[in-house]
Amino acid sequence: MHYYFYLLLIPIIYANDCEEICNITLSVMENTPTERLQWNLMDLIYNRTLSFENFQFSLSNPSDYFEIESKILKFRLTELDRETICKKSFLNDECSLQLQIFTQTSFLIIFKMIILDENDWKPFFNQDYIHLNIRENLSTYHRIQLPSAYDDDSIQYDIDYYEIFNNTDEIENIFQLERSHDELKLKLLKKLNCELKNNYQLYIIAIDKGGLKSNILHVNITVGDLNEYQPRFSQRFYHKRIPENIPITNSSSSSILQIIATDDDCSDETILYSIQNNDIPKDLFPFEIDKYTGLIRVKQQLDYETMQTYRFRVRASNLDGITSSMVPIIIDILDINDNRPSIQINILNEYKFKENNDNFFIHINENIRLGQVIGTILIRDVDSTMTNHHLSLKILSCLPSTLSCPIELDSGMKNSSLSSTTYLIRTSRLLDREIGDENFMIMLEARDYGNPSLNSQRHFVVNIDDENDCAPKFTQLNYQFRLPNLSPSGFFIGQIHAYDNDYSPNFRLVKYQFLEDDFQDIINIDVNNGSLFLVTPLLTEMTLNITVRATDQLNNSLYDQANIQIQLLDGTKCLPIFRQAVYVFNTTEHQIIPYEIGRVNIDSCLMASITINYHLANENLLSTFPFSMDTHTGIIKVIRELDREIRSFYKFRIRSFHSKTQESSEAEIHINILDDNDHYPVFDHVHEEYVYISTHHQQTNRIFISHIHATDADVDLNGVVNYYFTNKNHYEHFHLYPNGSIVLYNLNDIHLPIRLEIYARDQGYPRPLNSKESIFIYVCDIFKRNECPKNQLPNKLRKNIYIGSLFIMISIVFTLFILIVCVLWNLFLKKNFKKEEKNNSCSYQIEARKNLIISDSLHDLSPIIRGNRRLKCVVV
Repeated sequence: MHYYFYLLLIPIIYANDCEEICNITLSVMENTPTERLQWNLMDLIYNRTLSFENFQFSLSNPSDYFEIESKILKFRLTELDRETICKKSFLNDECSLQLQIFTQTSFLIIFKMIILDENDWKPFFNQDYIHLNIRENLSTYHRIQLPSAYDDDSIQYDIDYYEIFNNTDEIENIFQLERSHDELKLKLLKKLNCELKNNYQLYIIAIDKGGLKSNILHVNITVGDLNEYQPRFSQRFYHKRIPENIPITNSSSSSILQIIATDDDCSDETILYSIQNNDIPKDLFPFEIDKYTGLIRVKQQLDYETMQTYRFRVRASNLDGITSSMVPIIIDILDINDNRPSIQINILNEYKFKENNDNFFIHINENIRLGQVIGTILIRDVDSTMTNHHLSLKILSCLPSTLSCPIELDSGMKNSSLSSTTYLIRTSRLLDREIGDENFMIMLEARDYGNPSLNSQRHFVVNIDDENDCAPKFTQLNYQFRLPNLSPSGFFIGQIHAYDNDYSPNFRLVKYQFLEDDFQDIINIDVNNGSLFLVTPLLTEMTLNITVRATDQLNNSLYDQANIQIQLLDGTKCLPIFRQAVYVFNTTEHQIIPYEIGRVNIDSCLMASITINYHLANENLLSTFPFSMDTHTGIIKVIRELDREIRSFYKFRIRSFHSKTQESSEAEIHINILDDNDHYPVFDHVHEEYVYISTHHQQTNRIFISHIHATDADVDLNGVVNYYFTNKNHYEHFHLYPNGSIVLYNLNDIHLPIRLEIYARDQGYPRPLNSKESIFIYVCDIFKRNECPKNQLPNKLRKNIYIGSLFIMISIVFTLFILIVCVLWNLFLKKNFKKEEKNNSCSYQIEARKNLIISDSLHDLSPIIRGNRRLKCVVV
């Protein structure tokens, strides 16, 4: 509600004081109603001029505020507002409107209206909120400029003072408002401390001289920090132990340690963390820290064997980087059993050896003594001794299994360190190359005793070298030869033979010589093959006894002796005799026929002009017997293919026939059929097998998976079968033993299901044969049966049944079609047959006689045969 006070100041009228110009001044209170703001000019100048007439009034210039209607001066605006008409001035606070009014007599009226102020405006701030950042520790009585309030009223009702609306004892002791030259300032009565309080809220109002209050100015004061304190860590140092197999992820939940630092400065709430490491290159350092949260994570795979302890520092600093502090970090890496034992083989220099990624080869002589040390094996595990309490080594397998292993491991020599163990390699038995000690494939297995237990394997191949240790041996202790006394010079008497069992061909070379020199002029011997020849013809009957020696050509200390008896007889009296009662020949099966396997000889003292014939003693064998004999030369041939698996041995007799005396002699032939590696290993059962195991708990015991078996019809090494995985990586988890047993021994890092493909191979010479088929075994997790490929079998079976059913249906339709065609064809043939049968008439003859004689006879006019029917005619 506005209260209006109207004051009309009418000037004092002096008689005749206006001659040509008349000044009229009056005061009016603002907000006076406009209907009161009109004046009769005649009334205003009454008694003020002598020349009072009936004037006509007009404005000298157009006015925005006034207008004249006849003699009435009116205010044109709808309201009278002093603050709208007059701007505030601090030098002259008067607000007035002035205009000039003319008359037709050149009489001029100067009209002035003074507008008196009314306290109708409140003080006001141009903004309701301001934010001030005042640095702590400023000096006392420091002043900060604040925005001033405004009041459009005159000086009479101008702003009187300011006050803090929410003034408390705390604010009163710190802040004070100060007005100077219409400016408002905030004076500090004491130093601010951000660490004690970092924010103040002031609510300021202005009050004018009329008692009106302004709007509230909200002053938000933030105490600025001087960064006078260093970050402070929650611990003096940080110590953490983590396993080396800790997973590597980027999530915050995978952190291994959190570094926490605080800053007593009020505004340094954000602390930046960084790792200070000068010892390890940045690309090799395995840790990183989140610079905002202080979480330390692992960014690279840890390895206890590479580094057991990491020592570094973490720096905590403010955003401005002015102050910082550091804390030491110690991270110990805990060892887990993640390294397999390594097998290092060291062989003495006197034994030749070579090494590749898979096998280690050594060569030893067959005459090496029993218990001889040939080298050492060092088992080393880089895992700590706290994890692995013991290491062991054993011979897992030794092939061929038909012979005992030639070496053994002696654990008597051990290192003092628990991280390694040394074994001696000794010979376990006497060796003999000639009885089959050729080479041995030995599988070594080293195992630790950590949790879980790990093992490693290595192949160790021992090759047995032949030694020239066998003396030549004559086939007979006494040799007898007979020849005619009239035999010419150079006549072939016969041949002696000594064999050397050494394996190497170079060690089997033998030379022959007579021990006596008395017979050099009569008998000559071939030093290389033992053939005997007549040097000087002898005319009389006589007997020569000679001692012969067979000596190893490379070692004269190895020799053998035999006696030779040579009889010179009358050629007309002696009988032919086989030089051996039993001849033994060896041949290999499946050779290309015909071929020779040997020759028999007759010790004959007959003249060369008398022929000797050779025959098989049993003539009934000639039709099916696989052997034949040349009647003139005594050469035995194979004429039919031999198969050892059908028959491995033949024994028969042969006969020599004297064409002159018609006498004969016999000998026995033994033929051994040697095996050829001509059969592939064949599995007893070829099928897919599914084995379910549990891997949810770490197991140190071995898990038996399955047992397989294959047979080979060959014999000896040709029939010895070994088993192998097609994927070599399977050996890291599975053992495949020579007897066909499959054992899971390592559950570490195994991913099920696994498809094991196994094939069999024999040890045939010269080329081993693999089985034509493989066995598939699926090893699956018992708790994840749906992942096993076996679940796909029903769909495959249904598909096979569908295809089989479709094939059967097609076969049935095709069979029915053939039957229908056959029936139609049969009907067609019967129809044609009936037509032909009607066309064939029977001929008949009638013989009329005096006495009617009827005779019945059969007469075949046209013997036409239709199937099993024969057409006949009845003749009357």
